[in-house]
Amino acid sequence: MQFPILSTGAVTQYGSPFGYVWPAQVIRFLDGTDQRFLASSRMLRRWLVNLHLLNESEIAAVEAFFNSLSGEYLTFTFPDPISGTSVPNCRIGTPELISEYQGVDVATTSFWVVETNG
Repeated sequence: MQFPILSTGAVTQYGSPFGYVWPAQVIRFLDGTDQRFLASSRMLRRWLVNLHLLNESEIAAVEAFFNSLSGEYLTFTFPDPISGTSVPNCRIGTPELISEYQGVDVATTSFWVVETNG
């Protein structure tokens, strides 16, 4: 499944933060202590996708894409806005998509995309 591209050809807008995270696993014991360890030998990428001033068809495409993934559960291929490469095995990093309709043909939304180990 491929991430929807805006009519301008962009993936995201207005300076979207990008970063790396170490996937960690946490085991919590009955006495309240916990043990943490790395779940992967490599860092994974994450992007904040900011979308502003979307028209009706663009916001409909983003919402349909989110619904087809069942929220944050299924993976897809994300076009990295920095390098331009396609990153497989990504997922939406938020459980729900909040869209704000500001007027006719003016909508806004933002959400995290997180790379997974696949």
